[in-house]
Amino acid sequence: MSGNPSPPPAPSNVVPMPTNWPGPMFNPGARPWPQSPSCFSELAGLNACYDSVQMMEQILAKVVCDLAQTNTAFQQCLVNAIAASGSNVPLIGVTNGSDAQPGQVGEFHQFNVNGSYTAAPQTQMISVATLQPGDWTVQAFCNFTGTTGGVFFSIPNSNYPAGLANNMSGFLADPGTISNIQCIGVPSRALISVPTLFAFEIDTNTTNSGSAAAGTFAFFMVARRAR
Repeated sequence: MSGNPSPPPAPSNVVPMPTNWPGPMFNPGARPWPQSPSCFSELAGLNACYDSVQMMEQILAKVVCDLAQTNTAFQQCLVNAIAASGSNVPLIGVTNGSDAQPGQVGEFHQFNVNGSYTAAPQTQMISVATLQPGDWTVQAFCNFTGTTGGVFFSIPNSNYPAGLANNMSGFLADPGTISNIQCIGVPSRALISVPTLFAFEIDTNTTNSGSAAAGTFAFFMVARRAR
């Protein structure tokens, strides 16, 4: 009868097809198709990273080499680091005819003190120089302008530096009437770990001979760094 409702359709196991095939999950316009990981893409990224590291190393090498060749503060920093490490590395010096920088092998100093002396026997103390820590070869000599009756110089026991091999003494018994003499002391090794003062005692006209006279002197000490 037209007034009675139709019965509901029987259940079905048929899945209806989507109206927009292949569906929103695989719609190229909506999202890309899924891809499996590629080892080649990972290697490409690793290779790019390595290229960047190499470029950084080249830049750092240029900076460090430039500092080592032109920057004295950086050079001294390297010297101090090598000395502090105690490692068996080549000693730093120069072979181009220029002066070695402070702290380098071959560093050289010449110190001098001028003074005067009387015709009578006289003893006086002079402070010549302070050496920085290191292994040094040192020697002293003294020039006298007047005729002298004997001269002697040395580092007395009261001022004897630790690490000095000998007292660097020089002696002339009685030059007599000779003027403008030079008295040369024995060389010594100074192996010092702290800044060290070198102070000498000078005795003039020790024999008080008849030809002794007053005059002036120029006292020198030279030092060359061995390490």
